[in-house]
Amino acid sequence: MSSVLVAKLCVLFGVLFLTMFLRFPFFLACFSAAIAYAVGFPRAMPWFVFGQTFVQGIGNQTYAAIIFYFFLGSVLNYGGIGDRIVDFGNAAIGHVKGALSHINVITSMIFAGVSGSAIADTASVGNLMIPMMKKQGYDAPYSAAVTQVSSIIGPIIPPSTTFVFISMMMDLSVRKLFLCGLVPGILMGLAELAYSIFISYKRNYPGLPKFLGWKNLWRAFKENFWALLLPVLIIVCLTNGIGTVTEVGAIGCVFALLISCFIYKELDLKGIWKCMYKTAEQMATTLAMLGAVTVFIWIVGSMNFGNILGAWVSGLGLSRMAVFLLAMLIIFILGMILETMVITMIFIPILSIPVIAAGIDPYVYAVAAAITCALGLNTPPVGTLLYLTSKIANTSALKVAKESMPFIIGILLVVVLMGAFPQIVLWYPTTFMA
Repeated sequence: MSSVLVAKLCVLFGVLFLTMFLRFPFFLACFSAAIAYAVGFPRAMPWFVFGQTFVQGIGNQTYAAIIFYFFLGSVLNYGGIGDRIVDFGNAAIGHVKGALSHINVITSMIFAGVSGSAIADTASVGNLMIPMMKKQGYDAPYSAAVTQVSSIIGPIIPPSTTFVFISMMMDLSVRKLFLCGLVPGILMGLAELAYSIFISYKRNYPGLPKFLGWKNLWRAFKENFWALLLPVLIIVCLTNGIGTVTEVGAIGCVFALLISCFIYKELDLKGIWKCMYKTAEQMATTLAMLGAVTVFIWIVGSMNFGNILGAWVSGLGLSRMAVFLLAMLIIFILGMILETMVITMIFIPILSIPVIAAGIDPYVYAVAAAITCALGLNTPPVGTLLYLTSKIANTSALKVAKESMPFIIGILLVVVLMGAFPQIVLWYPTTFMA
């Protein structure tokens, strides 16, 4: 690696990390790094590139899908659909020891098939489940831990805004990437559910005194049928190619509005306005980040850094699995100190070059990287969900982090299995993709 390249990387990433440390918004941090690079190396970075690449970064029509999934998550938060899913779960397994813990995980799996967002999941499910669990005698740190870790299934089971970003940065099919996340997302839920069952029996967490009967279960199913149907509708549409990813998102939004406004009648015009305002706010921030990141990635690409990194990794003589695990380790460590959006948009695409060169399927890498990156939401010092759930539970973030460790280990084992057995990721889209 030449001294000039090292100097360029030091300027680019040094300014990026410095501005992030100074709490600059992410898009401003990227722009600051790009400007510093352009000033330091004017021949390598023409000024017209800023405007050109920024417009290219926000001009991809696939990003229209993000608007609908943001709006869908907002409708779920204000429309009471999460409450309905919990009600059905309570009727089905409320009598089992540790029922609320298991329902928490299962609700997140179902909710993930609609919102595609860990934050949306936590905001809806967490505010409902954590107080309920504490009231029934669950430890506050555990209540927060099971909520925050199960919430990261949201960015994995389709739809997923995270996968939209990764697909654009790595030039992958959005629809195929969505479907690749289904089986790994279910395995994550099963791993979390296994530990939930184990710890609930060990600590003797409560359930309802007895099963309330099949009549009560049928009542709960009928009352909450439409809430349960929504994620199924989205998965079926994606699997059978009924519209593009963007069109499926629009269908989901219309269906969610009909359910919330006319069937359950929990969303009025004021609530819809709140959903629209929240979506506009999220989308404006996202587009600014996408434009800034495109400029940043253009600079990295112009340095040919990815290929140099790939050649360096190849020279180490590591096996395919070793390269995969090394990349996941780097992403996991980065997740502990950086925001997930930074990792998703910058480091996951860069690390993909040596990983794919080593023989790992790009879709397997993308899903595994998304899961590993999402774990950063649960780990100090940055973990957004860690602090959000600890605040809801009114407990120490460090205690929540400690309770989360067995769940995180289980998810990391799923990631390792994905690297060793790629068909875990590829089987569903290969078999069912129309």
